[in-house]
Parts: sequence; structure tokens; C-alpha cells
Amino acid sequence: MRVLALIFSLLFAACGAEISKDTTNNVGQNRVVSTSLCGDSYVLSMMQAEDIAALSWQSGGGLSTAPNSFKNKPKAHDDVETLLALDPTLVVFGPGEGAVAKPILGKRGIEIVNLTWGEDFEVVITNQKQLNDAAKPQKVPAYAGMMLDRQPSILYLSASGGTAGPGTYVDAAIRAAGGTNIITTGGWHTPSIESLVSLEPDLIVTSFFKDGYASVNSAGLRNKVLQDKIKSIPQIDIPGKLWPCAGPGLYEATGIIKTAIEGLT
Repeated sequence: MRVLALIFSLLFAACGAEISKDTTNNVGQNRVVSTSLCGDSYVLSMMQAEDIAALSWQSGGGLSTAPNSFKNKPKAHDDVETLLALDPTLVVFGPGEGAVAKPILGKRGIEIVNLTWGEDFEVVITNQKQLNDAAKPQKVPAYAGMMLDRQPSILYLSASGGTAGPGTYVDAAIRAAGGTNIITTGGWHTPSIESLVSLEPDLIVTSFFKDGYASVNSAGLRNKVLQDKIKSIPQIDIPGKLWPCAGPGLYEATGIIKTAIEGLT
């Protein structure tokens, strides 16, 4: 319950006060540009379409949350020429981006948000607050998950056969949804097929099976033993576009896991 309480208190303290103000007159006055898929997820969840001048070059792909109405909008790269041509009022850089562009944009008086990479809800809230403070967005991000009394064990699997332990945003979502991560080794890693099929979780959460990046290393998709294991246990698939990073989609992913937990008998 302490994890959920922290999520709620920080989220609404960070975003609620500013967004609750009457900002109707600000619609369309921002020209927000995102340079990464991670940045897109924040901008799309918090800004009105009229305020978005361009999404990243990755928008429109299988991992993008951009609606069809954005299909013909400009695409942004992390380079000065492209960004200046878009005439932005605010540029949202993904983690590690913008080293060359930021000083030049700053001299032009363009607002900059540098998203922080992280593996939990706290970093999502921090990034949302940055964007909220810089652009006064119109949408209120919300988390509807509730902790449950019982904590079934959950195994996460990606298309490559990889999994996630403590210290990852997948683990944060599992815990916030009311589950226990059956993987106890911290971080992202790819265990052997034998060790994965020996586990007995109550629920398997898969992701990037349908909309991930093409890879020759797709044990989750190609290995029959692992596929049989997945089919033998209750399973839910999280669209990869919800969590290419620890972004606003983490709330929805947590809600999907929570619903699956509630459906367990």
C-alpha cells in the first residue's frame, strides 16, 4: 500500500495543482516537439494535439502511441537544423539526447525538457512534472490501479525470451498491480529456456511479441517448449507501445496486469 500511496501523492502533487488551473486559453499556443519514442509517450499523454508541432522519427511505428491523425505531421530528429526548422516553443529530449542541440536552442529562447531515464513510477512522475511546468498541458495523467490483498506470482517475458527482475519498470508495474515478481535477480536479463520453463508463476505477462523490433533472437516467439509453457498458464499481453521506457503508459500497463490478477481463480 505504501507504493501506491506514494504514486498517488506524488502524481497529484506534481501535476494536479498546475493542471487544475484554467488553462483553456493556452491551447494551441505551444509548439511542442519530441525527438524520441519515449518523449512521444509523455507528450501525447499530456498535451492537446493542437500544441504538438512534431513527434519523433519513430512515431507511426508499431511501438508508437500516436493516433492516425498524426500520420502527416512532421517527424523530428535530434539535430539542430531539423529542430529549428520546426519553430518549437518547447523541445522534449529523450534520455541522453540533445547534447549538441540544447545550447543552441537555449540561446534562441526555446524551452527544453530533458527526460530522465528510470525504472519506476517515481521517475515517470518526475518527468511529468518537468513537462507540466514547462508547457502547462491540458490533460491530467491518471493511475487507476489499486493494490490487492493477495499477491500472485508473475513472470514477465519478452519476445526474445528476456525477463525483468527488481529494479526495472516492469517489476514496478507488477508490484503496483498487486503481484509478486517470480524473478528475483535484479535488472534485465535472458535466462536459459530450461530455467524459465521450470518456474511456476500464477500469471505470465508477455510484451513485444506482436509489436516489437524484428530480431533473430526471438526465443519467446520461436521456441516450442517456451511457447507450450506460456499456453499452459494464464497469460496477458501488454502492448509494447505502452512501455518503450518508464513513461505514462506504465499506468495503463499496470492496470492491465491488475485486471488479469483479478481474473485469476
